[in-house]
Amino acid sequence: MKTKLLLCVMVLFAGIAFNSCKPSDEKLQQEIEAGLTALPSSISSEVKKGEVTLSGIVDSDGLKADAERIVSAIKGVKSVVNNIEVKLPEPEPIINSDDVLKTTISSAISLAGDAYKHIVVDVKDGEVTLTGDVKKLDLQKIMQIVNEAKPKKVHNLLNITQ
Repeated sequence: MKTKLLLCVMVLFAGIAFNSCKPSDEKLQQEIEAGLTALPSSISSEVKKGEVTLSGIVDSDGLKADAERIVSAIKGVKSVVNNIEVKLPEPEPIINSDDVLKTTISSAISLAGDAYKHIVVDVKDGEVTLTGDVKKLDLQKIMQIVNEAKPKKVHNLLNITQ
């Protein structure tokens, strides 16, 4: 009986000693935050029972992978759930030069037929101004032609006829 009691006490102390060797979630959180400060982005983390969830937004897949690698290397981290989003910067819009815009639009309009011969195209600083007369049914096609040339802005001063 004494042997069983002694064995139970030893198992209890071993369990306590084993659990006390593990870092607490708070300590892990501090280590993770310190490790993530090396990255040039705002990444947040949450620790529950040694399992880490990363979240935030970065501008490259490399930064996302680096964050996971840094956190995974910390002693006491059991697993990492990487919910970090990668948002690439928006590309600058392509705006053609005035000469290219005027030539492209004027050529496309003249190729579209005689119905558009009364349309005048003027371009200044990437902005297209349309003047003249156009039938209501043809307006959508004209606007499509102009917008395909990628101007900065379109000023539609066309007189619409039936």
